[in-house]
Amino acid sequence: MNFWNLSTFPSNIHFTRLAFTLFLILFVSLPVSSFSEETNLKLQRHLILITKKTIVLEKEIDALRKKSETKENLQKIIDLQTQIDRLTLNFDSRATSLSLEDSSLNKKEKSPWTKQLEDITAPLLQAIRDLTEKPRKVDALKKRISSLENTLAIHREASKNLVELESMSKELENSSIPENKRYLSRLTLLNNKYDPELTRLNLEEAKKDLKEILSSDESLFDSAKNQVKDFFKNRGKNLLITLAAFSGLWWLLSRLRKWILRLNLFSQLSPAFGKLFSAAYNIFILIVCLIVGLACLYFFNDWLLISLIVMILVLVAWTSRQYLPTFLQEIKLIVNLGTVREGERLIWNGVPWLVRDIGLSAILINENLEGGELRLPVRNLIDKHSRPAVEGEPWFPTKVGDWVILNDSSYGCVKHQTLEQVILSMKGDSLKYYSTNDFLNLSPLNISTGFRYCIEFGLDYKIQDRICEEIPTLIENGLINTLSKYFEGDSPDFTFLEVRFDNPAASSLNLMVIIHANGKCADRYEENRREIQTALVQICNDNNLTIPFSQLTVNMADNPPTTE
Repeated sequence: MNFWNLSTFPSNIHFTRLAFTLFLILFVSLPVSSFSEETNLKLQRHLILITKKTIVLEKEIDALRKKSETKENLQKIIDLQTQIDRLTLNFDSRATSLSLEDSSLNKKEKSPWTKQLEDITAPLLQAIRDLTEKPRKVDALKKRISSLENTLAIHREASKNLVELESMSKELENSSIPENKRYLSRLTLLNNKYDPELTRLNLEEAKKDLKEILSSDESLFDSAKNQVKDFFKNRGKNLLITLAAFSGLWWLLSRLRKWILRLNLFSQLSPAFGKLFSAAYNIFILIVCLIVGLACLYFFNDWLLISLIVMILVLVAWTSRQYLPTFLQEIKLIVNLGTVREGERLIWNGVPWLVRDIGLSAILINENLEGGELRLPVRNLIDKHSRPAVEGEPWFPTKVGDWVILNDSSYGCVKHQTLEQVILSMKGDSLKYYSTNDFLNLSPLNISTGFRYCIEFGLDYKIQDRICEEIPTLIENGLINTLSKYFEGDSPDFTFLEVRFDNPAASSLNLMVIIHANGKCADRYEENRREIQTALVQICNDNNLTIPFSQLTVNMADNPPTTE
């Protein structure tokens, strides 16, 4: 169809005018007893005004068709024809007292998927529409009243000006001049077009409808409450039956899974396969229960609940699409097929943990730490790695109550150790706090399991001929005698003693005194060291052994410079 050819545009002016006239004749011929006289006359007047407005618009279309074919004229014709169609619908609706809708106006072609989506969501949208029907009507009537009031003011002003102009042109009524006739005809046409009576009647009708709606005692809250009550009254039974079927089937299939696992059918397979079976079975249960629930609603023909559940499922699937790769990695971890596996050793925040269980959350344990159980979301284990634990491998350098020496020369007893911090109790009951990572970075030396003293002790070069055999034996026997209380008993404090020549220094011959101590005397580490050194000095005094001191040797040149 060529839209630029105005001659092809549908023309039904005379048919419309004839139909309106016939309808008016039939309407007037109706018995007066069916309506009150006042209402009948008012409605008749309203319909006549609509007919007059339609005739005016049809004349404008005829005038536009006689002009040149332009895009602007075509658009004007389309707009005027739309107004005529609306007036025709209004005429039919008021004459028949039926609420008619024009399905031909603003009708857009819909794609198949859009139509299908509309069909699915129609019950839900209809429920929402019913819930908000009253406020939407009120809002629409208020907007219509405001628009009609503005239009009425404009038409009254235009009608006033036209009446004044017609009163000034009465002497031209009997004129035979063509332009005067056309002038008067045009004024009559404009007077009909801007007649404010039709707009006033429409405004009164809109105000009456608004007053009737607002006079209703039912508030928005009451309306919503009634809608909710009707929902549960009509669909509550369907919803309860569906939930009962869903829950009952879930419970039954879950019990079946426990019965299958109790038969130990997978005992010969790896634990990973058992977890994979459990995960797949849970997904199977969910799908079956959803299908059964939707089937129940389908049996009850409850398309509102079906569309609501389908929309929720589609929304969940759509919003979770970007999390699908992460979700798949989490599934691999849950079924024990990922890079972190149950029963293996994992380093978390610099501390080793045993992966005890991986389910919806991962459980890590470290028995050497206070509060040594940690629950983590499975997603936090993505990109982490675990390894098989070695038998007897320590899970933390210390335990509560152990005595340690750190690289910063701190010496104390571990009072508390958790994932976040380690607290040392120093001599004098003072406390020193470390973050767990800082504590581990200081390479703690745990002396509660046993330790040894390595003391370098130097003697004068005068005993050079005795330093290799006689002197070490002499000092060793002297230490045993002096510190005899530490070497006695079934569980002595000192379990090993050795004195050997170590190295010749610049001013002394150095001996190395090595003593192994039991961990039970770790709390006297410094006191015992001082006692050992005191015993060494006492042995030297008793045997006239000289302890040299560092000396500074200054070498002079053979020919010193002379001064003049």
